[in-house]
Amino acid sequence: MLRLSLVRWVLLLGLTVMKLTTIAQSVTRSPYLQTVTPTGITIRWRTDLPTDSRVRFGADLSQLTQQTTDPAATTEHLVTLTDLQPATQYFYAVGSSAGDLMVSSDQYFRTSPVAGSTVPVRIWALGDFGSSTVNQFQVLDQYRQAAQSHPADIWLWLGDNAYDQGYDSQYQQRLFTIYNDILKHLPAWSTPGNHEYADVPTNLNIDYFKLITVPQQAEAGGVPSGSKLNYSFDYANVHVVSLDSEGQDDGRLYDTTGHQVQWLKLDLAANHQPWTIVFFHHPPYSKGSRDSDVFDDQTQLRRKLVPILERFNVDLVLSGHSHIYERTYLIKGHYGLANTFNTNQHAVSTSSAQYDGSANSCPIVNKLSGVVYVVAGSGGQLGGNGNGYPHPAMVYSNNTVGGSMLIDVTDNRLDAQWLATDGTVKDKFTMFKQVNKQQTLSYSSGNPVSLTASWPGTYRWSTGETNRTINVSPTVSTTYTVSDNVGCLTDTYIVNVENGDLRFDGQLVLYPDPATGVATIKASMPDPVTIDLQLTTSDGTVIFSKQYVNTSQVLEQVNLATPGQYWFIASIGTRLVGRMSFTL
Repeated sequence: MLRLSLVRWVLLLGLTVMKLTTIAQSVTRSPYLQTVTPTGITIRWRTDLPTDSRVRFGADLSQLTQQTTDPAATTEHLVTLTDLQPATQYFYAVGSSAGDLMVSSDQYFRTSPVAGSTVPVRIWALGDFGSSTVNQFQVLDQYRQAAQSHPADIWLWLGDNAYDQGYDSQYQQRLFTIYNDILKHLPAWSTPGNHEYADVPTNLNIDYFKLITVPQQAEAGGVPSGSKLNYSFDYANVHVVSLDSEGQDDGRLYDTTGHQVQWLKLDLAANHQPWTIVFFHHPPYSKGSRDSDVFDDQTQLRRKLVPILERFNVDLVLSGHSHIYERTYLIKGHYGLANTFNTNQHAVSTSSAQYDGSANSCPIVNKLSGVVYVVAGSGGQLGGNGNGYPHPAMVYSNNTVGGSMLIDVTDNRLDAQWLATDGTVKDKFTMFKQVNKQQTLSYSSGNPVSLTASWPGTYRWSTGETNRTINVSPTVSTTYTVSDNVGCLTDTYIVNVENGDLRFDGQLVLYPDPATGVATIKASMPDPVTIDLQLTTSDGTVIFSKQYVNTSQVLEQVNLATPGQYWFIASIGTRLVGRMSFTL
């Protein structure tokens, strides 16, 4: 009897210990978000004791009715959620099959918009930030204030993310602890700097690669890289590329025969998004604490990598390394030392692009070549300059105040601002694509016509209206114009009024997509009719012509080989019902 009781006591004691062990488990690294896509996301966290990994999630914090579990016992938890809805917010709890360990109102995420979407996107970018300096906290505080009214959608780490050697303990102290709440709901995309490698480029067994999850197989768009050193992703209509400018695998980033550059060429060639941003740690142009005339890795990048970025018409390159802020003109063809930079020769645009009504501040529009380079390396570290500061390619430089970048992309407009620790925006610039258009439309007298400005922003129509879209019903041929409030942008619409009756029952629309070079034509008629459609170049060369007999629905997609002006002509039966020009 005594023996049986003893056995029972041991068993009860064991169960009690097991229960206490489960209760004692705690989160030692709060959840953070990686590799967000339109249908999925990866959530990572760390615990003091190994268990399985479970994420419960749902559209409402009080109804986390879905869950994903990984049965493997670990302290480094990584759960990838799949089959989610695009551009949708979810709340989540992390823990194990035994129960939740962390759940709160700031644990949420939003899946990416569908690639190619023109919804507004905000990017927060900063480098050299994990330093535990006063400047780091001041930069963070200014972002927090900006995020109260307009939070970022994604966060770019530009390298030297945790000082001094990029050890896991330094990441914990100087990044994960400091940005604890933000990491729970803001997906982070990163690149390493020299401090991640402790200045030993050949050592790829570094803690940085153990704590990140990136889309090596093109899970978020782009071309598969098969590596954590370099990857790409699409977020709405922005294509973002991360490159490792420190690590030496089969060569450094400036070795153009190495796998990074060979992959980069494939990725950029396959990219169809209208906006392209590339980020890596070492700046090709800088007169900050890391002078690009002095350090060989930066000189080599300028000589060998920059021509490739120019060839594929990259829009914006972000770097850190120099502990200052610098921003170039839109430049092309400068591969030498700073004193060889010639504004007349190398600046594709000499505008400040600040787009604030001041002298020479109109935005960069419809660029055919050139890249803007930004050094944003004062997110934590601060100061220093090289001989000849500031670099002559720079529109603006600041080595005395820290800050971070906010980049907003809405459709064909990109606005970037540098938010300084004193709460002011000390630099900003704007770029537009596919603006300043001229279109010719043909309609019958009195038929309503909708006219839409080619940019998001401000509008002054020749009719006196101030909306982006207006409706007009001219009885004679009329030219309408719309400009922005500072006179930098103008669209012209020539509406020709035909003598014949062009009105018809049904709908006929044309959607040209500059990003893909595809024109989509849709027709919907109440009854079957004969429809003739034609697309020509501006000189009259027919590139598409087709007749649809006895049909009420048409859906065609026509590939247009090159940007330029085209004509669209449509007839129903024997009547001309539409003739318009458009620019791709």
